[in-house]
Amino acid sequence: MWIVVSSLVAGSVVGCRSTLPTIAPEDVEAAIERLRRPLSGDPAALYRLRVASSGGLRMGLLTSGDAGRLTVSEPFGSAVSLTAWAGSRPTTFFDLREGCRLDTADLELVLGVGAMPLPQAVLLLTGRLPATGDDELSGREDGSILVEGRGWSARITVAADPWRVVSVEEAGGRDGGWRLDLSGHSLSVPGSIRVENRDGRWAELELVRLEWNDGAELPRLPDLPLCVLEPDA
Repeated sequence: MWIVVSSLVAGSVVGCRSTLPTIAPEDVEAAIERLRRPLSGDPAALYRLRVASSGGLRMGLLTSGDAGRLTVSEPFGSAVSLTAWAGSRPTTFFDLREGCRLDTADLELVLGVGAMPLPQAVLLLTGRLPATGDDELSGREDGSILVEGRGWSARITVAADPWRVVSVEEAGGRDGGWRLDLSGHSLSVPGSIRVENRDGRWAELELVRLEWNDGAELPRLPDLPLCVLEPDA
């Protein structure tokens, strides 16, 4: 059974950074409790995707338990990439144009912009803090929330009434760095997300549809060889 909880968010401004009130430290725990509650089912979503080289892409999300698929397609439906994950096993990126696959840990191959691991990203897209059971969350004196995971960390800014995540910025100090700005929320679910790297790369997601299901069957993965990477010059 599918339950529609959100559709196209009209009038949202992609990438707009508004001035938000400072969250008092005593409110941070309330935000963590509210935004880390379990999901109500397995989410499935469709997004419009814009990157520097193209404005007509679509990104589809399908999950089942701790596994999922993230598919990027051209405007007329031809898939260009597929990313698959299942629990703590390595995430795999399938380059359908090149006909090969790569192991990947986060969204960088999907969007062309560095970001968090896929399970955490799914939680963020569906209105939760981007933290799985193995990640540590702690409130900061400035009202932000620090998430520390295996090999990554980020500083999260939240707003109240209702509680929602409005930005996530890398705190681990990798080259380039990344930031996500979330806006156009429906309750805690963001309608628009802009991902930026400090080197100027960016991607924008606009929510078209979000649904919850009570057990979806994930499509079989393609049988593709490992990609042959060219050595650095």
